[in-house]
Amino acid sequence: MAISHSSSPLYHLLLLTLFLIAIQAQVPENQTFKFVNHGKFGQPTAEYQSTYRVIQAKNLSFYTHPFQLCFYNTTPGAYILAVRAGIPRDGGLMRWVWDANRNNPVGENATLSFLSKGNLVLAEANGRIVWQTNTANRGVTGIKLLSNGNLVLHDSSGSLVWQSFHYPTDTLLVGQSLRISGRDKLVNRKSEKDGSDGTYSLILNNQGLYFYLNNRGQLIRFSGWGYADRAATVIFDGKPVNNNNFRAHQLTLTIYENDTTPPPPDGYQLTLRTLNYNTTLSFIRLGSDGNLKAYTYKSSRWEKSFADFSTNECSLPTKCGSYGLCDKGKCLACPTTTGLVSWNKSCAPPNLAQCKSGAAAKYYKIDGARHFLHTIRDGGEGLDLEECRKKCDEDCNCLGFFHKEESGRCLIAPVLGTLSKDNKVVAYIKYYSN
Repeated sequence: MAISHSSSPLYHLLLLTLFLIAIQAQVPENQTFKFVNHGKFGQPTAEYQSTYRVIQAKNLSFYTHPFQLCFYNTTPGAYILAVRAGIPRDGGLMRWVWDANRNNPVGENATLSFLSKGNLVLAEANGRIVWQTNTANRGVTGIKLLSNGNLVLHDSSGSLVWQSFHYPTDTLLVGQSLRISGRDKLVNRKSEKDGSDGTYSLILNNQGLYFYLNNRGQLIRFSGWGYADRAATVIFDGKPVNNNNFRAHQLTLTIYENDTTPPPPDGYQLTLRTLNYNTTLSFIRLGSDGNLKAYTYKSSRWEKSFADFSTNECSLPTKCGSYGLCDKGKCLACPTTTGLVSWNKSCAPPNLAQCKSGAAAKYYKIDGARHFLHTIRDGGEGLDLEECRKKCDEDCNCLGFFHKEESGRCLIAPVLGTLSKDNKVVAYIKYYSN
């Protein structure tokens, strides 16, 4: 009878040896540290109107041009452990390109500790652990901030045990990837002052790279870059173009069919922008407004080098907050049961709490209003107005329907958000009278 490798004594001895080597590996005493979050703030001001403290520890340097490890805050007493990108002496804002604890800020006198067993731990002043790398007894012997902005923990041979590049927040630096084998995704900030998770995400699934709007716990795709075959990794890059223009560089997203390091030579490349200057120092970010933008360091400043919704910001679901009619990038009106009124931030769709009570729904009409889901969500073709309305009547998740008279196309909307001017579409918004 054949004996599997997993059941042989030699195999178990090898595993035990590797385990013992890992637990015996220790961080040298002069490399361990404990940094306490207190004292004066650094200068100049970074983005989000934040203040920050640069993390310094013994003989270790957490500054690798132009990246630095810091604590920053946008509201007093709520600090985020983060990597900053920028050069202090330059005039432009420095940017925050990675956050460890964006949804769980720490207070004054919180500590960042790199322990002898190889774990990096962020804790409150009272010792409560808020965030950690969970790398104790895994052979870690050192910590570094690499020249590409990747914060890494490594073993004695230099192999990476943990890296911040595998835990993106809302930003990808050049060389950073999203992997389908993990749970990688970009999630935007709620606002400049509130860094917690917002309502938008950029996710790699096995069909490609897609944007989503999170609504009522559901994922609703509103735009996306597809890939004809399997997708496992997408990498952001800024690299020179092999042509006669020696200055030309491209910002790209390349989708690969497998998750390997380094990536295979061939992939499906999405060129975001070609520029006549070096794009090596760039990052791409899913902003609080849902727009995917790239920034490149040029002439001592971070300049916007790409925006996915640059030609039609009205396609952004929350361009006009929770509700509003948009045209040419401006929020023009708030649709109501009595007509269009001037738009303001309090504009909101009708409350449909009565839907499950069996009450008959009513609809008010908006001529020339298109939904942001019009390119990817479909309730059917060749339907007349009453057939489309019936679909919405029977669905309590339907907030309204959008009908094209010429084609009979019917769109059932589970969320409203920003509506765009489009003379070929008529919107009907559901409401209940008192």
